[in-house]
Amino acid sequence: MDTLTPFKDKFNNFAELARYKEEGRDYAVIVREAPHSNVSIVAPHGGIETNAAEMAAAMAGDDHNLYIFNVLEGGDSFGEMHITSIHFDEPRCLDLVTKTDVTLTVHASRFKEEVVCLSAMDKKLESKLAAAFNAAGVKALIEDHPYQTGTLPENICNRNRQGQGVQMEFSQGIRDNPVLRETCVRVVRDTLKIK
Repeated sequence: MDTLTPFKDKFNNFAELARYKEEGRDYAVIVREAPHSNVSIVAPHGGIETNAAEMAAAMAGDDHNLYIFNVLEGGDSFGEMHITSIHFDEPRCLDLVTKTDVTLTVHASRFKEEVVCLSAMDKKLESKLAAAFNAAGVKALIEDHPYQTGTLPENICNRNRQGQGVQMEFSQGIRDNPVLRETCVRVVRDTLKIK
């Protein structure tokens, strides 16, 4: 596995970003509530992390709640618009997540190999997802990777009613491969059915 260079966000929280960026011009927020679902699928870096928003939408389908923060502008969107998950506090996202018991966040890792990195406070769901990914032929890592912020209480994935969720980081090798993307979506949807 590669080592990662630490990244410093330009904005410390959503309120700071909103002072300089305009909704409808620089970003869009997508919220879709599924009234009978206790699950929220969240992509806090849509438009920044390739195919993360699309994967999140497919995982949610019509069955689960969906939130996407979608960056619209070009250029250095990552440097300009990324708010790390432990500081991501866009109000509509918080409102959605805090009304549900299960939260999965969809991210893009910088790894080239075909791997999904999981980190979580919801260890039971994390374990089920890892087993299901591996059974489907997608390498899933829980501990031996640098993407561990899903274990922090302030992470958006852990701000639901249960105080625990799962952060999923999909590598470029997965996100660039339509077959693997579809496999990962199916794994998540099937795992949520048996949770």
